Amino acid sequence: MKILVVGGIHGNEPLGTKLVSRFKADPQKNVGAILANERAVAKNKRFINTDLNRSFPGNIKSLNYEEKRAAELIDICRKYDLVLDFHNTHCPDNDCTFVGENALPSVYSVASWFNLSRVIVANYDCINKYAGNCLSVEVSLTSKRMDAESWYILISELAKKNELPPASNLKRYKFTYRITLEDRDRFNLGRLNLKAFKAIPKELAISLGVDSPAYPIFIADQYTPYNYGGLVNRIIE
Repeated sequence: MKILVVGGIHGNEPLGTKLVSRFKADPQKNVGAILANERAVAKNKRFINTDLNRSFPGNIKSLNYEEKRAAELIDICRKYDLVLDFHNTHCPDNDCTFVGENALPSVYSVASWFNLSRVIVANYDCINKYAGNCLSVEVSLTSKRMDAESWYILISELAKKNELPPASNLKRYKFTYRITLEDRDRFNLGRLNLKAFKAIPKELAISLGVDSPAYPIFIADQYTPYNYGGLVNRIIE
């Protein structure tokens, strides 16, 4: 299996950049590694002009750095069987993965093999929407999985496999709603002590115009202080 490890789509999230550095220092067969937003990583900033993960599919002719880089990355992704895109969040107990609506079945198998059972289907512009072979991995900074060396070993092992068993024991969700700072203040959400993937009160879900049960993610994440969080709903199959 030919794998591309992507770090630094958001330049201030450390796990992906550490993992890319590890693979560049000690390359493994069938594994490539790339910093997605080198300029943002160099400045330890989320982005330079525009959020790279909201710039897909990009425009190769754009003068905007992130828009041009997004188009370049999509072209690079096509050369691999699997793309692993690493992210971080300050929100505790938020470990999960993201896929696109047209994700390949093999991407779900990889999530299952990683034992990351919570998979969120992204329906907005991001790398997953335009690269069906991409699995984005979200790891809380306080998680025991915040360990680049462990991921290095795991990915090196994965690259030796030709195929994986079908996905099993996954909980699939769809992204439903971005909780704004106005929502935070209007509903005094701080008093509720919301926790990742723990259902919010039904009355609050109704007030926000989403189906219940709804589950919060990225609550008060310092990487995105312009949002209070997001909501997802389970996909029942």
